[in-house]
Amino acid sequence: MAMPRWGSVLAATAGVVVGAGLLYGSYLTVAPLVADSEAAAAPTASSTPAASPEPTATSDAQATGCDWAALAGRDRPPYLKGRADGMPRAREMTDATWECVGDGWTVEVRSAGDDAWVPGSAQALYLVAPDGDLLHLFDLRTDVAVEVLEADLDARLAWTARHGDRARVQVVQVGLDTGEVVDGWGGNAIPAAQVARNGTVWDVAPLGAFAGGGTLWGGYTPDGDLQSLFVREDGATFDGFSAQKPLDNLVEDGAVNHRGDPGVETWLNQDGTLAVFLAQRLDKASKNTGSTGVGTWIVADLAADDWRVETATVPRWLCRPAPGTYAPGAFDDPGSLQAVCAKGERESVFRLAVGGDPVRVDNFGP
Repeated sequence: MAMPRWGSVLAATAGVVVGAGLLYGSYLTVAPLVADSEAAAAPTASSTPAASPEPTATSDAQATGCDWAALAGRDRPPYLKGRADGMPRAREMTDATWECVGDGWTVEVRSAGDDAWVPGSAQALYLVAPDGDLLHLFDLRTDVAVEVLEADLDARLAWTARHGDRARVQVVQVGLDTGEVVDGWGGNAIPAAQVARNGTVWDVAPLGAFAGGGTLWGGYTPDGDLQSLFVREDGATFDGFSAQKPLDNLVEDGAVNHRGDPGVETWLNQDGTLAVFLAQRLDKASKNTGSTGVGTWIVADLAADDWRVETATVPRWLCRPAPGTYAPGAFDDPGSLQAVCAKGERESVFRLAVGGDPVRVDNFGP
């Protein structure tokens, strides 16, 4: 099964911003973190992390750092044997090898034959050295396709999406050196709309580098519409925006998105420092579900973590950001926000303004 949804969501957002699972305490790993694969036996499943192995003699030069490119093949960890058919040739990941990891290293998922994953096929998580050498971290589940969204190698953490048969996509935090999987990560920084009652995080993905430092993340509806924002600052440290509280209050008070579901619509500027949220109201007296024509704007300066609220005058239709468009202005005046609005089977394009009236136009563009 391919993984099209997050790819399409992030691709659609690229022009706007630069740039049923295992339970908490469970582990992905089925291979030990040791220096000598011939001498180690496979570990049994455990609910607590295994003790880190002692470095071998080959790690003496690595204790104070390691230049992977300077290591001859014989000085690198051995290649794994007995892998599933079609899995790439990869070296064993050792505790000492972490001393070699730095700039240019990445975390990737590879599946059997390196083709698009299909249910039941083998897949594993790897560190990829700058020269392309693969180091095996963990074998992965075979019932969902796994995608690496972001990794912090200094913190030895990654955040991966699980693509299965569900409309929603679970995102988990993975310890790269332990294999520990955490469902309820991010704490209170993760917007409530993205968190299930049991703490599981759904439908989030990184958008790119954040001007205030770290990575800007977005939260999505099950249909892939951007509805919330938060930041990963460093390691497993996440932070929310102060604008989230008034947004939550609006949703609790009946605000809807363009589908008529509880939520808001979101416009971003090109560098991800300004967000404009529209909370719409349903006209329940209307035969065809539409807006009352009055809603609420929340304008958020993300870099300064400041926000303001203003009454919105909108069409008597339910609106969403026009694909590939952005908020062209600033905190004081976000400019003309291009929207596609619908009522029943009919759609029209409007230019919306904070503090102004909607204007119907023929099409949308930059």
